[in-house]
Amino acid sequence: MTRYAIAFTFSLICILLTPFTARAVIIRSGTSLWVRTLDPVSSSDKAGKSFAARLDTDIVVKGRVVIPAGSKVYGRVESSKSAGRAFGQSKLALSLRKIVVNGRQVEIATGNYEESGPRSGRKTAGRAAAGAAIGAAFGGPAAGAAIGAATGLIGRGKSVEAPIGTLFEFRLTQQVSL
Repeated sequence: MTRYAIAFTFSLICILLTPFTARAVIIRSGTSLWVRTLDPVSSSDKAGKSFAARLDTDIVVKGRVVIPAGSKVYGRVESSKSAGRAFGQSKLALSLRKIVVNGRQVEIATGNYEESGPRSGRKTAGRAAAGAAIGAAFGGPAAGAAIGAATGLIGRGKSVEAPIGTLFEFRLTQQVSL
């Protein structure tokens, strides 16, 4: 009987001494995650490419830091499109998939961060017109048309680029339980 009393008392003490912080913490949907890229990302990358980043600010729940700044975060390119030679616009969409908390990877879901580059159609038309004017001055209308068409296609639309250290804001679309 004494053994059972000692075992019961010991179990009760262990339960009471378990810190309240060991309970699950919920990070609510809509929470902002500010991250800085560790890998460059651009609109020339293929959809599905993974990239790494670091959390730029602490994630705080009820006054307590639950994920410290500097924690590693993993994301991926959701969609990308490079501007064409004649017309188009570069586009890039990114999302976060995982965050490392106390050495453990935790799945997360965020909304997409989307960025678009400038449209390239006006520049193409301008280059073609300038080439046509120069060509016409030196070789007549036929040469002007040929040079104008060629110079219009030389340039390419500007891509969307995020070099290492670029700051992004993502928002959780689902709550996270730690």
